[in-house]
Amino acid sequence: MTGVASTAATERHDSLGCSMDRLDDDWTIEGRDMTFYRKRSASAPPDRVTTPATGRGYLLGLSAAGGHRRRIFKERHSTVHDFEQNAVYLRNFADDYRADLSGSFDFMLVEINHNALERIADAADLRSVSELRQAAAHPDPVLGGMLGALFATMDGSANRSALFVDQLSIAIGVHVVQQYGNGRGGAATSGRRLSARCQARIRDLVQSQLNGELGVEQLASACNLSQAAFLRAFRETMGKTPHRWLQQQRIEKAIDLLQFSQTRLSEIASICGFSDQSHFTRAFVQAMGSTPGAWRRRRQS
Repeated sequence: MTGVASTAATERHDSLGCSMDRLDDDWTIEGRDMTFYRKRSASAPPDRVTTPATGRGYLLGLSAAGGHRRRIFKERHSTVHDFEQNAVYLRNFADDYRADLSGSFDFMLVEINHNALERIADAADLRSVSELRQAAAHPDPVLGGMLGALFATMDGSANRSALFVDQLSIAIGVHVVQQYGNGRGGAATSGRRLSARCQARIRDLVQSQLNGELGVEQLASACNLSQAAFLRAFRETMGKTPHRWLQQQRIEKAIDLLQFSQTRLSEIASICGFSDQSHFTRAFVQAMGSTPGAWRRRRQS
């Protein structure tokens, strides 16, 4: 939601101008070069949404559900747009914005400043991109899938590892500049694989920091690759994303400790980088089909 001209002086508003008193859900995730928001309300604000021009960059919104309509006012005319699920609007904060909203409101939003856009375009090998094209109600199911994964919740809160947020932020940024950027660049290379030496470096780095918050930047630097190139090569070589591979390494370390030590489950969770024993149990059940305690008892009986 981009801004609300409210008649109630006592209403609280967030950094995007949304009335915080009207929102049923309001989440924020700080990603690499971007800030992500999820804002939901059963009904759109009754008053016209207005945002004066600023230099903040761009705001991209994706409708998580259908049933939303907005009339966007230009200088001499207006246009009406119906938003189905995974429909996108993209606008420049440098332009004054006025719109009447109706229906429900459930949007995942991405704020990108101008410096971040330059870094994202460089990582995507699209260095000629200097701005993003405006869009309204444009279908983008690929972006919807990525943003949905980013905001998928655990225990009612958006709690994800730094590596998970990093890799999705990079993928989202690359997709945005490829789909909405004003320039063209080199096509993304495919078929590149990580060398055996690079794989060994990554494995050593991960094993030494299983209980730390590794980011894509650290892993890519170990291979002297850009972050976008590293993610492509990693998936090509390992057959999975860095986050899923890291989770696998943590489970393998936990299996070793369960089988060959008497270390308490809470300590194993900490050693292997899980946020707590409950997180460890959920991940272990998903990977092995039983709880850590039950798995240990069967192995030691």
